Amino acid sequence: MDPTLIAAAAVAFTVAGMVKGVVGLGLPLTAVAVLTIAMGLREAVPLIIVPVLITNAWQMSQGGMLVPIFKRFWTMIVPLGVGAWLGTMLLFVIDETLVGALLGVVIIVYSLVNIFALRFRIPEAHEPWYSPGVGLLSGLLTGLTGSVGGPVAIYFQALGLDRETFLQAVSLAFFLTALPWGGTLIAEGALTLEAAAIGTAALLPSFAGMWIGRRIGEKLSQEVFSKGVFGFLILIGANLIRRAIV
Repeated sequence: MDPTLIAAAAVAFTVAGMVKGVVGLGLPLTAVAVLTIAMGLREAVPLIIVPVLITNAWQMSQGGMLVPIFKRFWTMIVPLGVGAWLGTMLLFVIDETLVGALLGVVIIVYSLVNIFALRFRIPEAHEPWYSPGVGLLSGLLTGLTGSVGGPVAIYFQALGLDRETFLQAVSLAFFLTALPWGGTLIAEGALTLEAAAIGTAALLPSFAGMWIGRRIGEKLSQEVFSKGVFGFLILIGANLIRRAIV
């Protein structure tokens, strides 16, 4: 295995784990954003499948609401999986530089929403109208850029879910999305044994980062830490866009 690739993965997943430890989500988006500093998007995306599956399986097990959550949001979760499948196929067809620019836009928008604490409100009665569209859009972005679930997280916040329900719903949606997503990457020849091995090895820095993140959350204001992280991500997103323009 390439030592540079392993070192980049170790750094990326430690940072991503810290973000997830503090705010409860953001591991895939942060990991991909950092990985793209050292490699192409098509090489970076397969590395996050195993950590996404395992960390979200662990997080969604921390509670007993999985069945009612699935019953409520299955009309979003199913299109999410379909979108991830379609988006992954597009990733290997569309010019990678353009896809990188799209990732840059997604990173910047998601970061700004969090920095400025923008919150939208959607009445629960409107869920049947919004859920399929949010799922399909988020799935497409997941497959194309590896940025798992930005629209889903914003949607759940807009529904006003309490923290425990929010974290379980997000982790369940991300876990189930990773199944067809990973299968499509295998079919495309991108999720190789080497990529799976690196992703498995990345679990250690991911969980270490999550532990560090939780400790940071106890010592440092979550708002201060989050703004620092999202400011860093904005710089990475801007660089991805710059690559596509220059």
